[in-house]
Amino acid sequence: MGILKSEVCKTILEVRHLIADAVILQLPKITLHAKQLLPEYSGIYYVLDESNNVWYIGQAKNIRKRWQGKSHHRIYQLEVQKKKHFTIYYEQVSESQLGSLEKQRIEKYHPHLNSSPVKTKKVRPVETLLRETITAIADFAFLLGVEPPRKEIESEISINWLAQKKVLGLSVIHICLDLTALKEIFKPESIEEQEALIKTAFSTRKAYASKWDNFYSFIYRLSINGYVVEVNYWNRFFPKEEPKGLREYTQTTLAQETIRAITPESLAKIQNQADREEQSAFYLKRLNPYSSDLIKPLFNELVDSETAKKIMVNISEEYKAGMRGIGSRSRHIKSKLISSEFITIEELLIERGIDTQKYSRGGVINFSGGRDRMGLYIKCFSVDLKLPGKYETDANNQKYPVYYNLAYGILNNKKANAAPCQFDNVYLVASVDKKGWLLVEEYLKDFASPAATNLSNGVGYIEKFYISARKYIVPAKVNIKLESIGYSAWIPFGLTEEFPTFVSVKEEIRKRLESCSLPGLKLAFKQETIEK
Repeated sequence: MGILKSEVCKTILEVRHLIADAVILQLPKITLHAKQLLPEYSGIYYVLDESNNVWYIGQAKNIRKRWQGKSHHRIYQLEVQKKKHFTIYYEQVSESQLGSLEKQRIEKYHPHLNSSPVKTKKVRPVETLLRETITAIADFAFLLGVEPPRKEIESEISINWLAQKKVLGLSVIHICLDLTALKEIFKPESIEEQEALIKTAFSTRKAYASKWDNFYSFIYRLSINGYVVEVNYWNRFFPKEEPKGLREYTQTTLAQETIRAITPESLAKIQNQADREEQSAFYLKRLNPYSSDLIKPLFNELVDSETAKKIMVNISEEYKAGMRGIGSRSRHIKSKLISSEFITIEELLIERGIDTQKYSRGGVINFSGGRDRMGLYIKCFSVDLKLPGKYETDANNQKYPVYYNLAYGILNNKKANAAPCQFDNVYLVASVDKKGWLLVEEYLKDFASPAATNLSNGVGYIEKFYISARKYIVPAKVNIKLESIGYSAWIPFGLTEEFPTFVSVKEEIRKRLESCSLPGLKLAFKQETIEK
């Protein structure tokens, strides 16, 4: 197992990511200002600054032509970096190899601009996002240690999210949230308030290319400057009773922002006392002490730490005053830290007192697309799901039903795949964006319901309902478009006894949603259709 014990090892890691090595530095080069002298052949080019940080990697069939005048799509983002001096390194590569070699180089060096949006001239550095989050959580968080790349233990990792290809080759900086300290500071009066405080600290600005990635409700992850930062709750690393004085800290910095770190001696004690039966012990034993700031900011944007802390305090006060939480309709808060121009769907959910992790803890059917999509049960307008697709006649001139679909559910208190007619209730399962459903669940719950994995006896569902060998039902949907935050989602719905037609359901949904004060709301409807 590779363990980092010295500055030499740290330097090796830095060379591997972001900092150019001999593969690039031995290539011919031209300053950005002299780009008209670039060669006219196909190849890979690398944009480096004066410290040999790799800012961009690209390919071109004609390198000089690609950089002519202002034609390159990154030229503005480079030119606004007034204090940087850029150089273009280049290597001749056949056109047939451009794509594969460019991909290899990007995966190796993780250039800043290759993961940044092209549309804006202003570069939105992920390092600023990390620094803002650290200022928000520093009073109830600490650095636990640094984990070597997981590539060497890939086969031993049981959670796929922890072994995604994009992070396997990177060292992981672990931050822990101390919920005891959070409770002492904010004194939350409910789990909902506590979760809202944590979610707020990780809210992302719409203009950023990258956001904190979240696994269920307890791990946040950000890839930045050749490292991975993962944030977890301390009690998930050390779930058993904690001996007094186990954690001792030293003051340090991450991306130049102040935060506490577990001392090397304390980390050794934690590793020795970890419960070996807990999965967390597997990762704990791999950690090395955090000894120096591994993430060197290149942009050094101003971060308003006072505003970061004030936002957390305001949210806590508003929960206690009943301005947030279940039953409230919170006003929109536009902060200088999060954004003066945008709010995200996550922030909107929090502001309306909605638990953003309600359906991320299991219990509902999930679809491809991961944790962002879930299933809804609906009743179709055009067909009774329990009826057969058709009737055929046998040799004795007797009619018998033909079913194109089997329903999955519970019969006689056992799991079963059976003809739909055997169930008391059969639903169609349709896919929906979780955040979109959470936003409108209160208003559409009569016309759709979360597709539970724990079914009652006599209840079944069908994921794709065929009315013939090739044709299947596509459910009716309403599009929820919130122009003020740039969010849109299609929400499937079906009939009820009170509203048995598409027209009646449509008018009722429109009436309900237009009275719910969603910002910049626009609605569009699609009728139930048959496709093949």
